[in-house]
Amino acid sequence: MKFSRRKFIGALGAVALASGATAWWLARETPGYLHGDTTAFVALFTPPPARGSARERQELDALLALQRARTPSQVAAARADRKTEISRFASALGMDEPEMARLPHLRHLASAVEDAVRPYVRAAKDHFRRLRPQEVEPAMQPCIGNVKGDLSYPSGHASYGYLMGYLLSDMVPERRAQLQARAEEFARQRMVCGVHFPSDIEAGRIGAVWLVHQLGGNPQFRLDRRAAAQELRAALHLPELPTARGD
Repeated sequence: MKFSRRKFIGALGAVALASGATAWWLARETPGYLHGDTTAFVALFTPPPARGSARERQELDALLALQRARTPSQVAAARADRKTEISRFASALGMDEPEMARLPHLRHLASAVEDAVRPYVRAAKDHFRRLRPQEVEPAMQPCIGNVKGDLSYPSGHASYGYLMGYLLSDMVPERRAQLQARAEEFARQRMVCGVHFPSDIEAGRIGAVWLVHQLGGNPQFRLDRRAAAQELRAALHLPELPTARGD
């Protein structure tokens, strides 16, 4: 079967156009909200309590007390909150999870934020090299698995929870109190499960405050946040928020 030079060149052009379109779409779908220099982020944190210190012992005792007191329903809730999904905050907005999961702009924003902040949290973890509680205290019985080999400080899970709480509070200030309470609960679940020290959780909150401020300086983030806010508020039957300066 003959294939003319003209058709061959045309086919190459079509492939190039398709590749360019794919590259454009991927770039559009994965915006770089942060510049990637983690130095200032890592410098935010004081070192965690030293291994074998009295403060570490206090934290371990607090975790063991939670372990003794936790109920089956608390364990189930903590396990459910293992998922870093924006829909886990639906109840604080008066929505159900499937309804919230069907909001594409909101899901896109949450996913892009999570991708943007992950290298920052990882850099801090690698800097401090703190072991998980169960590697320090044999009596710890975590209610989730597959985290033993990971590092503990700061808590990436807490960072995610507080970040989502702050972002959603900006979009729906009418539910700020409920969202902040949900962020606290989401972060604390890691203590209920025995996989993070209290100081890991507090460091996650400190990191989230810094990260949300940095995100706010990015024009693409502000555009995406605006689209997500409009979508979410429409789903909640709330009026649009006034456009903030810089959005």
